[in-house]
Amino acid sequence: MQDKFISVTVLNQYIHDVFVAEEMLRGITLCGEVSGLRTSGGHAYFVMKDANAQVQCCCFRYAKTYLPKEGETVLAKGSVDYYAKGGRLSFNIDEIKPFGEGLAALKLAQLKQRLLEEGYFDDSHKVAIPEFCSKICVLTSASGAVIRDIVTTVRKVNSVIDIVVRDIPVQGAACADAVVRELAVVDKLGFDAIVIARGGGSAEDLMPLNEEKVVKAVYAAKTPIISAVGHETDFTLCDFAADVRAATPTAAAQLVAYDVKDLLARIEEYLRSMYVSAVRKQQDATNALSVYGSKISSQILMNCSKLERKIEVLSQNMSNLTQNAVNDAMAALKAAVTRLSDVNPANILAKGYFAVSKNGKRLSGVAELVPGDEIEVRGADGQALAKIEEVKKI
Repeated sequence: MQDKFISVTVLNQYIHDVFVAEEMLRGITLCGEVSGLRTSGGHAYFVMKDANAQVQCCCFRYAKTYLPKEGETVLAKGSVDYYAKGGRLSFNIDEIKPFGEGLAALKLAQLKQRLLEEGYFDDSHKVAIPEFCSKICVLTSASGAVIRDIVTTVRKVNSVIDIVVRDIPVQGAACADAVVRELAVVDKLGFDAIVIARGGGSAEDLMPLNEEKVVKAVYAAKTPIISAVGHETDFTLCDFAADVRAATPTAAAQLVAYDVKDLLARIEEYLRSMYVSAVRKQQDATNALSVYGSKISSQILMNCSKLERKIEVLSQNMSNLTQNAVNDAMAALKAAVTRLSDVNPANILAKGYFAVSKNGKRLSGVAELVPGDEIEVRGADGQALAKIEEVKKI
């Protein structure tokens, strides 16, 4: 028995290590009543208890969080610790909140984290507000100072934007349902942007714009949405779901209210720039056309000169060919005339030959004659009539 023992230090250190290693005992939130509160050296010590149990608590540097009152029910976030040297278990607190406010804040933080994980706040889903809005819708109280501030801010620089107000309660039980209902209607009316606006207020006043159904309605809208809720330091879940978060309603008005005079000045400057550019381009085109015209004219003259030389050559060739053809034709004609002359009966007769015909038919041989035939004999110098007395054949 005496050989198997451990020291108190070892035991307590082991217990301490077990508590430290257990993740379920770290970063947890307890709800309970504060009892025996005392402070020392900037730290607070007390017991948190409920109807059936209690636990010792330590809050080091309590000035960084909320210091509760004796008997107050609070939410305390921290981790379980075991003090090995003293053998005491305690709950070391990092943050304290009053129960009502703290519970609401805890639920809001949990809802925000879940919606974040589900993608309702993703930047990839957000769209840009048009640079030049012509028609916007403002969801706010029609009788409040917010809408007057928005209209005044817009009209200082822009008299052309159409501002349509949809009157809704901006706090209380009916607020969230009104936002959801109106968004479903105005999202289909072709507005360039929708502004959800209200002035500053308590966390409770702003709570309707933290509701899940409001976030989902804002996320589902196709029209770009600007959330302008509360003061610059106020944030709601509606802000995270909207396409743009404006710090104040005035900032939202400044976001959509482009300066008409500035726009006209920019347009005039663009027109002047376009005119100068057009004149420059026209001059460049004229110069280029002149250069091209000169090149084309020179090319045409060059081509015409070449064609003229070709025509002269062709004309000379045609003339030569024509002359040769005429010469050849004259030679052929002379040869033909010579041949015709050679076979001309008159020329033949002139050589001493005679042509004999009988009954008007020219005879080609003695065989066509018989004694007694009367024939006509034609010579170069005349003709004579004769009568055949005898025919001798060779």
